[in-house]
Amino acid sequence: MSAYIQPILSNEGRLGHLTPEQNLKLQEFWVRLYDIFDGKVDFDQTAPPSFKGQHRDADVSSLYSPAPISSLTSSSSSSTTVAVQAPVTQNAGWFGGFGPSAAAGFVDAVSNGSDTAMASEQDAAPRFTGKQLHRIFWKITMMDHPDLVVLKYIRARKWVIDDALKMVLNALKWRVVEQLDELVELSDMELDVKYPKFIEQLRSGKGYLRGADPLGRPMSIINTRLHHKGDQPPETIHRYTLYTMECGRTVLESGAESVIVLFDLSDFGLDNMDWGFIRLFVQCFEAYYPETLGVCIIHKAPYVFWGIWKLIQPLLDPVVTAKFVFTRSNADLHKVIPRERLPIIPYDGLDDWKYEYIPTQEGENDCRNDVVQRDALVNERHELERRFEEVSKQWSQRMDGSHSAERDQIAAQLKEQYARLWPYVRAVNMYQRWGAALPTGVNWEYNVVQDMELD
Repeated sequence: MSAYIQPILSNEGRLGHLTPEQNLKLQEFWVRLYDIFDGKVDFDQTAPPSFKGQHRDADVSSLYSPAPISSLTSSSSSSTTVAVQAPVTQNAGWFGGFGPSAAAGFVDAVSNGSDTAMASEQDAAPRFTGKQLHRIFWKITMMDHPDLVVLKYIRARKWVIDDALKMVLNALKWRVVEQLDELVELSDMELDVKYPKFIEQLRSGKGYLRGADPLGRPMSIINTRLHHKGDQPPETIHRYTLYTMECGRTVLESGAESVIVLFDLSDFGLDNMDWGFIRLFVQCFEAYYPETLGVCIIHKAPYVFWGIWKLIQPLLDPVVTAKFVFTRSNADLHKVIPRERLPIIPYDGLDDWKYEYIPTQEGENDCRNDVVQRDALVNERHELERRFEEVSKQWSQRMDGSHSAERDQIAAQLKEQYARLWPYVRAVNMYQRWGAALPTGVNWEYNVVQDMELD
């Protein structure tokens, strides 16, 4: 019987394990990032109309158009319209401008704030200000220590601060262009109205998060045989992929920074191949969710896959390529993921579990209508952010490679506070209905049965 081999992960360059030299680099990064956020230095304020690898029909420049919001929320025949026809919770978003309809919310923010710099009708590309990106940065921090977030970009760019800054800024711009806010603020039903067949993706079981390895890394399982490119609009599978990635952040256990992706290629055929998805997958883990891919398992790849792999491999950064593991049998898979964490069917695991989508429950998002409580929590959050930045600026400007315990204390308060804020700014998703993703932590339950011999 194959036994699980637990990997030993390096703590090099990670939060809580920085050398004085690395702390000095971190201080330099924060000094320069705050200079950008505070408008003290110039930076590239533009974003390309289409990010690398994404060739979709949406004209993203329309997201930055100074046209009235009413014109953006009207009906359209385009599959990528920003209209949200389902009833949604009416709020301005917890950063003062990013509401349930992310595109409309962004236009609202950039139309009313004196801190914004909009592209004129003659401009070829949208423009961002440091203050806008500052708001987005705090939004992606969620329950994490801000250092944990930025260290991923710094490590990904080999501690070259210029390159890490460019990577962070590009990722923040990308999040606006991709309208990622809506993926956590809209309910399943609202997303299904905006992106046809979105719930069908959830019901199909073609891709979902389930369980974690003993190191706390959540597992994303992709059943390629269940995917056919023509079964849903391209934008829907694009959004569903990003939705799953955003949900993945809510099931990262304390201390874990990466995920395991399992591509199940059982019964895979050319009709299951989707180059648009592959491009997005590669792009996200290399550029926008750096240092997040722990292991990518290619399971039971048929002969036809290896010709495709020869085309995919050159697209990958060598660091990402090194994270691919190929398993030909379930016994091989058990060496990478313990059987206790794998379902009986189809992986010969010991977890008596099968995928089932639990739909939106009546009233599950009602607390988002409590504007008074939401605003009080948002204001509390902003005060903690202000305190963290005040201490961080004092610490980073010393440029002495020191560590700040006071920053860690405020970061812990930010984590605790986000657990209370969460229900007011995020729609309940399937993983919360499963009882796995909770504001207070991750709670995967495994129905482990008695050991069984492999056939």
